[in-house]
Amino acid sequence: MVLKRPIVAAAILMVAGCSAFSTTITTTIQSSQSARIIPSSSSLHMSTTSEEKEVKKEKTVTELIGLQKNYDPKWKKLATLAESEGDLSAEDKGLVGAIPIVFQTGKGDDPKRPPTLIKTSALPGQSLKLVASQAGQYITYGCGKGECGTCESLCNGKYLRPCVDVVPTDLEVDSETGNYPDLVIQVKGTSAKVVSSGKFYSIKSIILGFWNNLLGMGGLVRDRRKAKKNWQDRMDNEDRIKQLTAEKKAKKKLST
Repeated sequence: MVLKRPIVAAAILMVAGCSAFSTTITTTIQSSQSARIIPSSSSLHMSTTSEEKEVKKEKTVTELIGLQKNYDPKWKKLATLAESEGDLSAEDKGLVGAIPIVFQTGKGDDPKRPPTLIKTSALPGQSLKLVASQAGQYITYGCGKGECGTCESLCNGKYLRPCVDVVPTDLEVDSETGNYPDLVIQVKGTSAKVVSSGKFYSIKSIILGFWNNLLGMGGLVRDRRKAKKNWQDRMDNEDRIKQLTAEKKAKKKLST
C-alpha cells in the first residue's frame, strides 16, 4: 500500500500535465488562427474602390499643375536688347556709320513669305562680316578666305563675299539728299528643304543597289589584276637578281 500511493500520485500529476499542455496548444492554435484572420479582415477594410483611386489621381494632377504654376526657376534667361526695347535704329544700337546698309534675306517672290530686312550703318572700308555680325544678320560661312563661295551675296547687281570683302569706299553721295544711297545686300536663305528618302524597297533602290555592287565587283577585279601584275614583276625581278648573283659567283670562281 505504501508503494501504490506514490505511483497513483505520479499518474495524477502526468494526467494534469498533459491536460495543461493540450490547453496551451489549443490556445496557441486559436491565437495563430486569429492572427491570420485579422490581416484578411483589415485588408478588406483597407481596400479602395476604383472611384476613390480616380479621385486620388485627380488630386495629384491638380497639385502638380499648381506646383508648375507657382514654380520660380533659379536661372532665368535674360531678354535681349531687341526683345526688351523692340525695333531700334542703328544709332540707338550704337552702330555709327555714314553708309546705310540693308541686309535682305529672301527674294520676296512668295507673298506668304516676305523678305526679311535688317537695316544698319557702316563706315567705308569696314569689314562686311563685322557689320553683319553687329547688325545680327546670320550668314553661312565656309572657308573664310573667299574661295568656296558659301557666303556669296548680291549687292546692287554685283556679287561679293562678306568673309573678305569690305564696305565700298568709292560710293557717290546723292546730290539731292546729300547722303549715301542704301547698300542692299541680298544674303542667301538658311532654311533647308527636307527631302524624303523614299521607300526602302523600290525599283530605284534595287537598280542603285545592283549598280553599286557592279561597281564594287569591277573595282575588285581591277585591283586584283594590278596586284597580280605587281606580284609577277616582283618575282621576275627576284629571278633576275638570282641570275646575276649566280653569274658573279661563276666569274669569281674562274678568276681564282
